[in-house]
Amino acid sequence: MSTNPTHGAVEARSFDFVPEEERTGSVTAQSKFWFMVNATLITAYTGAVGPLFGLGLPVTLLTIVAGTLFGTLFQAFHGAQGPHMGLPQMIQSRVQFGSRGAIVPILVAAIVPIGFAIFYLQTGADAASGVLPGDVDPFEVVIGLLAGLLAIVGYRWILRSEGFIAYVMVANLLALTVAGFATLPITQLLGDWGWGWTGVLAQFGAAAGYQIAIAPIVSDYTRYLPTRTPGAAVSTAVFLGTVASALWIEFMGAAVSLTYPDLDVVAAIRTMGDAWGFHLGSVTMLVAVVVCLVTAAVSLYSGTVSLLSGAEAFRPFASTPLLRAWTIGTATVVVIVAGLALPADVLTSFSTFLALLGYLLIPWTAVNLTDYYLVRRGAYSVTDILRTDGGIYGRWGIRGLTSYALGVVCMVPFVSNALYTGPIASGLGGADIAFAIGLAVSSISYILLMRGVDLAAERALVLAAPLSTSLLHAADATRGVTTTDRNLV
Repeated sequence: MSTNPTHGAVEARSFDFVPEEERTGSVTAQSKFWFMVNATLITAYTGAVGPLFGLGLPVTLLTIVAGTLFGTLFQAFHGAQGPHMGLPQMIQSRVQFGSRGAIVPILVAAIVPIGFAIFYLQTGADAASGVLPGDVDPFEVVIGLLAGLLAIVGYRWILRSEGFIAYVMVANLLALTVAGFATLPITQLLGDWGWGWTGVLAQFGAAAGYQIAIAPIVSDYTRYLPTRTPGAAVSTAVFLGTVASALWIEFMGAAVSLTYPDLDVVAAIRTMGDAWGFHLGSVTMLVAVVVCLVTAAVSLYSGTVSLLSGAEAFRPFASTPLLRAWTIGTATVVVIVAGLALPADVLTSFSTFLALLGYLLIPWTAVNLTDYYLVRRGAYSVTDILRTDGGIYGRWGIRGLTSYALGVVCMVPFVSNALYTGPIASGLGGADIAFAIGLAVSSISYILLMRGVDLAAERALVLAAPLSTSLLHAADATRGVTTTDRNLV
């Protein structure tokens, strides 16, 4: 566990606890940050899934709304955990899975943001090469190196960068919206009510999965908020920020993909902007480069935090700034190399990636949120979470791992993507409802398996811990227990 506070420009903390004296930030800043997490042109690909299956614009838009709202609920609920626990997202999984058992969801959670970084670099490089002289590959290398450097500097500068760029991105999106109404056949598109269950479920799953995929990084950025920050306010900021940018850009992706079916979605957005005038398409590409760079830094930051928190459970070490830099630097090289090797068909690759990560993240988010809100109700010993032997939570959380495994296994027959179609999904015409199965199975099985745990006895140990979660304060007040009776964060 690191004992180094954050000094100067470079962040020293990684997976360790953030004490109150280092807490800073506001809910407003969080709203801008989460708006920008989705505010990349890569989000537009998610809105193009429905049209690929023959959906008309009205049905596509309605399905995007439903899927986005559904997926963002899970993402936003994780937001409240950050200031409450003062820990990054995935190390909190040690409660449900054990200090070593948590390596299972942690590996998935590390792959997900690092995988996103690959697509951010690819999208940013494509945008740059379209308006600046030079080939795609050199741009990808430069963007990747700058993103890695920003990730090394850390949380504060990432948050500031996203906050500043948010104003530029909103202005750009407003201009693109005007261009869309001026140049696209909106009336004709809104008159096409083509639909099909397979397309609806595919679009819903893509929109929901895109939001759920962000869940493993949420507390990484809300943990620096003061403990007194209301959880509902944090969740609302996360929810509204990500929903606003996701809907805005996915709507645009759907409209341009239907208007320009022979063009790549990003190329279609540029064509639409340039058709309106003022070189808007070219300006959009330049804005996209910067946005993709900063968002790639977000992904590299969170992916490496997850990796370090998983590795520390097997071999204790101090998370120093130097170690952070080496880990992020290595991940940056991996991302750049992988991005250069990816096939040109970004949409197909990205759709498959979304499907795969969604299957693996859904059971984890179900177990984690069920435990936090329904089982232990936020009563955690931070001291024991940070122990490599797991403390009161143990090294291997059999109940959490079992619930996770059951969710994954039960999802398999319902899976439908470019790599595999399960028997039940095939019988449904290729419709994919695996996400619903995974959520239900993992949540219900975890609740049932936890019925045999003496939570009252565990709570007494939590109260006695040097560091425990502040949510206990409200519950203690109803029993006449004061803050002098135990140490709370």
